[in-house]
Amino acid sequence: MAEKLKMLMDIFGKITFGVLIAAAVFISVFEGVDAQISVKILWQILAVSAVCSVPVLMFDSDASKELSKKGMFVRQLLYFIFVNITVLGLGKLFEWFSFQNFSMVLFMEVLIIAVYAVVNIICYLSDRADAQSMNKKLLEMKKNKKE
Repeated sequence: MAEKLKMLMDIFGKITFGVLIAAAVFISVFEGVDAQISVKILWQILAVSAVCSVPVLMFDSDASKELSKKGMFVRQLLYFIFVNITVLGLGKLFEWFSFQNFSMVLFMEVLIIAVYAVVNIICYLSDRADAQSMNKKLLEMKKNKKE
């Protein structure tokens, strides 16, 4: 359970950072850099990030149950759809944009895709670095055992 909580907090931080940057860009484009905004936006960013982070708990961290490439693709697609529905739904609820303004919705979708991609790339690179570090330590342990 501690591992799942650590994973949840890690992804929450990455998503929150991405959503914060996306919100800054969105507000700058549609309201201007001198826009006066409410502190509510900070709580809304935390709420959206938290909801988007929760599905990570459903991802099995047990390495013995590795997914096939097709299974991984399906999981990523379902998660992407969930993120889209969440951000667009909560964005509408929080009045970040109007579905009547096509340019706002399109720009929001571009930002969702960008944040999703960047968070996934960061997670991939972090996981790859962890795997390389573990492999290096395993090789060192094998080498030390032989000596």
